[in-house]
Amino acid sequence: MALSPLKPHTRTLHRRLHEAANYTEWLNAALESDQRLRLDEWRERDRSSLYGSAELRTRYDLLRGLLDAGRTQDLLYALNEGIHGNMCGMGKAVLYNRALSGTKVLIDEYVNVVVESLKFIAAASDSEIPRAEKVDFFRRASHCYGRSALMLSGGAGLIYFHHGVVQTLVDNDMLPHVLSGASAGSWLCAQIGALTDAEMKAGYFDRFRYDLPTHLNPFRVLAGLEPEATPLSVKERAIDSFCSDMTFQEAYEHTGRYINISIAPAERHQAARLMNAITSPNVYIRSAVDASSSVPGIVPPVTLYAKGIDGKPKPYLPSRKWVDGSFADDLPAKRLARLFGVNHYLVSLINPLAVPFVTDTKSLRGKRLRDIASGLTMNLVKDGLLTGERIGSRYGASFASPLIMMAHSLLDQEYTGDINIILPKDSFRWINVLFDYRDDDEIRALIHAGKRATWPKLAQVRNATLIARTLDGILEQLDAAQVGMLPGKGRRHMTQAS
Repeated sequence: MALSPLKPHTRTLHRRLHEAANYTEWLNAALESDQRLRLDEWRERDRSSLYGSAELRTRYDLLRGLLDAGRTQDLLYALNEGIHGNMCGMGKAVLYNRALSGTKVLIDEYVNVVVESLKFIAAASDSEIPRAEKVDFFRRASHCYGRSALMLSGGAGLIYFHHGVVQTLVDNDMLPHVLSGASAGSWLCAQIGALTDAEMKAGYFDRFRYDLPTHLNPFRVLAGLEPEATPLSVKERAIDSFCSDMTFQEAYEHTGRYINISIAPAERHQAARLMNAITSPNVYIRSAVDASSSVPGIVPPVTLYAKGIDGKPKPYLPSRKWVDGSFADDLPAKRLARLFGVNHYLVSLINPLAVPFVTDTKSLRGKRLRDIASGLTMNLVKDGLLTGERIGSRYGASFASPLIMMAHSLLDQEYTGDINIILPKDSFRWINVLFDYRDDDEIRALIHAGKRATWPKLAQVRNATLIARTLDGILEQLDAAQVGMLPGKGRRHMTQAS
């Protein structure tokens, strides 16, 4: 009963959090909420059973002391002992599940001192640290630490939730250098790969709308009953509104980002592919987006195209056809790990078949009963699909088999990562999947839902990605200096991923 006087304040704070128009408003309300609940004291206090606070404090004090004293060689030696994203358990998601405004201050300070130390070493003169030794250290540190990736799921017209997520990460300088997308996610990757930071920071994903017919009934279009449009023409018109003619290599050279697009084979017994500047440098991004947007049974599979030696388009793997990548590898974590050294994953999830079943359990101490029930429900649905496919085939309804197996394939994937930004169920409307919105206000509301779902994750994203992004930036500077050019100018080399 002693808490009852706080209830009106608590309700007000909850309303302020929910109604915040921007991150600053949300963070101010979060800080006030933490202060009222004395969670600011929890943040200031090192000790917790959730991580090795004493060891992390010792490590912090060592780096801070060496840095303040300017002891370059000793600092390099200390850093060579290891730079890890989960040092003393500090990377656990549950550490960000108590206070709204962030985790233990010690963890924030430790990340900051590592970044300061890395920049100090990078700026050291060749007489203090020979260039070859410096390059060797930063390559080993990057390989050891790994990097984060943002994986954007498919989800058709729910794509505007992705807009809010990406715009928030861009505005706060937290967008990872490695990104993947399937279907709708590939649309975001194509734009991110072609746009500079300045262009995106100007509110690009707040403003941009896909060129789609708004006066047509989407169900009639899908059924082929609209003389003005077909599913294929609608898809091509939408892609025309945002996709450039860059190849994957050209996009990398333009922005320095490693964008990846998942595509699936139209034929059975073939493997899905992840298109990027390493595996398919000369393939046009538009061609990969076209393939990853080709939903089986709705639009035909496509042939990929690449830029030939003469600069003209030519078929790429001409005997093969490709379809929507979300049916095979919506979130290609293993391939990103192999190609780019990714060991930490941010997921923006809008897949309409997965959202009703997926919950974020990473930030919990253990699975709750409803999370276990959700997993059981998913398994029952998958088993039901397989049973239905067997029965249908036995009684001559084999025409439904491909659709059933595609639905099973979608549900039989892993849809969560280390940090999960999931479309809230109260923002999910099935009709939006078909790009059917009442008006632009409804689109803006979905973009804002993406932002609102990202704000509580920013403290965790920052600590998880800042060191890797710092290492990537230093390596790009060293690589540019080695070939005598300014960072970001001229031809980039993919040495960071080696």
